[in-house]
This record gives sequence, structure tokens and C-alpha cells, in this order.
Amino acid sequence: MPSSPQLILCRSSFSGRRDREVQVQPEQSIFEALRDAHQPIASSCDGVAVCGRCVVSVLEGTASLSEADAVEQAVLRKEDAKTGQRLACQSFVTGPGLVLNTNYW
Repeated sequence: MPSSPQLILCRSSFSGRRDREVQVQPEQSIFEALRDAHQPIASSCDGVAVCGRCVVSVLEGTASLSEADAVEQAVLRKEDAKTGQRLACQSFVTGPGLVLNTNYW
């Protein structure tokens, strides 16, 4: 986990919408950081790796994320996730340079 806050750049999928920066605190998931910043993130399980709705696409900085554990990998398979997609509720920022998209910003 990071020892100091990191920034996540959230790129919009929609023309004309600005990108957003979100601060993530040490030991905080991307899901929690987005919620704290009042940014939309889908979930019907409230971030406990059951529903698979909080899938985000990592555009840059894959090496700046925690490794996907067995639970996350199983949910991603169930959701037919593409390469580069992660569950926001199970992903923790470990370094700088993370750029992601959720397809509804």
C-alpha cells in the first residue's frame, strides 16, 4: 500500500467532459477513493467483490496497482472482463501514474 496519498487521473469516455483527478489515501481502494470524491462508481454489493459492477479500465500505470487476488480474478472471469480491467473495490494504488476509465464519466 502507498505510504502517502496518490492521485488517480480519471479519463472521461465522453467528448467534451473533463478528466478528473481523485486522491487515494494509503490502504484505500480505488472504489473508496472514488466514492469519497463523489465520483460515480457502480456497485450493488457496496464494494465487497461480489457483483463485479465496479470494473474500471486501467489505461496507464498498471504497475502502480496491487496484484489481483484470487477473489478478484474469479469475479473478473465471471464478468468476462478484458485485459487491463480491474475491480475498483479490490484495487489499491501502490505508486504514481495511474490513469483509468469507467465508461460512464
